Amino acid sequence: METLKLKAEKREEIGGLAPKNAIYKDNKVPGIIYGGKDQPQPIYVQKNELLKIISNEGLFNSIVEIEIESKKENVVFKEVQKHPSKNVFTHIDLQRVVKGTQVTVTVPVVLKNQDNCYGVKMEGGVINHVCKEITVLSSPESIPECIEVDMEEIKTKENVRLSSLSLNEGYDFPTNLKEQDPVLVSVLTARGGTLDFEDEIAEDGEEGTEEGTEETTEGADDKPAEDNSSEDSGEKSE
Repeated sequence: METLKLKAEKREEIGGLAPKNAIYKDNKVPGIIYGGKDQPQPIYVQKNELLKIISNEGLFNSIVEIEIESKKENVVFKEVQKHPSKNVFTHIDLQRVVKGTQVTVTVPVVLKNQDNCYGVKMEGGVINHVCKEITVLSSPESIPECIEVDMEEIKTKENVRLSSLSLNEGYDFPTNLKEQDPVLVSVLTARGGTLDFEDEIAEDGEEGTEEGTEETTEGADDKPAEDNSSEDSGEKSE
């Protein structure tokens, strides 16, 4: 997988109006690098540099080489925040990649052979893509670009759960996610021109919690105990 590159500078002033002035006057985006044995490092990134890297579709499951005053280290993007009503980036969170340890990343769930899906082609069903992203644990060298689900033999009223996926030596899933065993995709029965969600509900009484599971999955970071949010809480709310 290609390593993305980003330049940044150290941020000396943490609170007050400094972050706001940087955002609106200097076209800089404040951020924080955390993780590993080093102390959290507040940074600024030029807005145009961030825009270049943000356009990368696989940003959140890619290794990014960040350069700060000629020092380079590898990180992964954990969060990018924007102003709720303005098209303005307000903060980024980056986690250091430590050699010999796993990183937690979010990758897309991609459906293969949708056109040849048995439940759609032979039974007139409709694919219900429940979980579009999922959290994986992986070494930096083995981060998957996506998790693939083959739909060719899936029939109506059938669910594909996390436990249905083939084991992979390169990555794993968080323990709590494996215990939840969320539905990734299903094929719904079409009755009278409408979709019959009762098929799923009847098979799994906990189906109503699947959307909540997906939200938990996306936010399942291994953010360390140090509280970086306190130092940046003022700027994130700007």
